[in-house]
This record gives sequence, structure tokens and C-alpha cells, in this order.
Amino acid sequence: MNEKAKTDRVGISKLDSYFSSNGWLFREQFPHDYGIDAQVEIVSEGKPTGDLIAIQVKSGPSYFSDETDTEIVYRTDDKHIEYWSRHSLPVIIVLYHPERDNCYWESVSVETINSTGKGWKINIPKSKLLTVESLDAFRDLTQPPPYIQKLNKLRLDKRWIDLVADEENVYIEYEDWINKSLPRFQIRIGCDLREDIEEESWPTIYGVGLSMEEAISHTIPWADYEMDYDAYEGDWSTLPEGIVPISENGEVDRYRLILSLNELGKAFVKLNEYLSEDDSIEGRVFVL
Repeated sequence: MNEKAKTDRVGISKLDSYFSSNGWLFREQFPHDYGIDAQVEIVSEGKPTGDLIAIQVKSGPSYFSDETDTEIVYRTDDKHIEYWSRHSLPVIIVLYHPERDNCYWESVSVETINSTGKGWKINIPKSKLLTVESLDAFRDLTQPPPYIQKLNKLRLDKRWIDLVADEENVYIEYEDWINKSLPRFQIRIGCDLREDIEEESWPTIYGVGLSMEEAISHTIPWADYEMDYDAYEGDWSTLPEGIVPISENGEVDRYRLILSLNELGKAFVKLNEYLSEDDSIEGRVFVL
């Protein structure tokens, strides 16, 4: 084995040790794919998530010949850029310096790729030293953009949106721990008079300075709401105005609200109907 091959092996082994010691699954590609040396699978709470990242590893001092105090310039060609840009997985470049025994990384994206006129370069910040903190950044690479996250949220809530659209009595309940310095809301959602619909508890939301209205708007962006007066345990001689607790004990204020579709919810119902319907013309047309 020549010196370059030995250095390459050390770089791969370094990454294998890094990810494995942090509980993630590192899989070297044999034979190496063109431009991809390994894949890593994210593990959360001891369970593989199915979220993968593709990795190109470059090892040796020669890859650090063009560097400043703040970054390393990695240069490549058209074929590699085209391949990485079309890849189905997020791709990161990792540069390993054997004498310093450390790695620097950067993701391959339209934001990080720069044309030189004759080829391409990726400026890898030295602040992106491979550390335990890098794992959070790698997780973010596998997440869809905010646009898709919001759409997926609506799709996940479709059952409740449909129930509200059908004029079922869908409610949310939550408690406000009034003596806690950090606001927290755990919302439960259910449907009255429907024994076949089980109540769901959604993850607790924490937020400094987070108001009730902000928590609901974030969690249920597709709904308007009003207080459930039928569940109100206060003085019925004068009904309260606005949203007030249906019960309180000095420690916890309990709320129960009835949902109705807002404009976003109504628009999603129409959009989902369009996307779900069979297109009888689709199979009979083509484009030249």
C-alpha cells in the first residue's frame, strides 16, 4: 500500500471512529462510488432513523495547500459538482489533515459551490471543525426546507382538519402552569361525541415569553378557536369575554377551546381535494 492509500485509509478510519463513537452508523462504500466514499445513518435515542448523509473524504496535507487563517479552499471539477448536485442524499466534503489529526467539513449546495471560471471551489470554514457539536448540523441537513415542513404538518393534521370541515366538535385542551418561569403548553386534541376518535396529546411546547396565542398559532396554524362555554366552571351569571380558563386552582389554569377552520385550513381542504383526485386526462397527453 502506497503512502497516499495509507493516508486515505487513516482519514476513513478517523470518520468511522467519530460517527461510531457517537452512536451513528458509518458505512464505507465498497468499491467507492464516484465522488462518495461513505454514508452515515443518523441514530436517535438508540434507534436508526433512516436519515442518511453521503460523504466524500479527502485526506492529506495537499488538500490544505490553499488555506487562510479562516478557511480552506477545496477545488474540484464539473463532473463531481454535477454528480453531487444530482445526488439523492445530502452530501458533505470532509478534509482530513493527518499531521494535525483533525477534520473540517462543509455541505455541498448551491450556497457553498463557487465557479472559478475553469472549475469549481468550495470554501470550507475552519470553524467547521468536526466535533460533537457538528452532529446537530448534520441532523439539519437531512431535514426538509421550512416550506416542506409546513406542508407536512398540514398533511399530518389532515384527519383533524377534515373533522372540523365536517362540522364535528373538535376541541383542544391544555394547562397553563402560571407559577412556572418558563411557559409550557401541552396541547391535547380530541373530538366530542365520536367514540371512534381517540384524544391525542402533542409534544409539550416550551418558549421564553411564549404566549398562549403564539403557542396555538404555531401548533394549529389552520384553525380559529373560541372558548368552550359548555365546559366553563365559573360564574354563569355573566359569561366571560375572550379566552379565559374553564377552571383554575391557583397553580394551574385549564383551558378548553373549540376549533373552526381559518382561511389556511379551508384552502388546504381545497388543495388536498385537487391533489387527491384522479386526473383522467393525465394518461392521455404528452409533451414534445
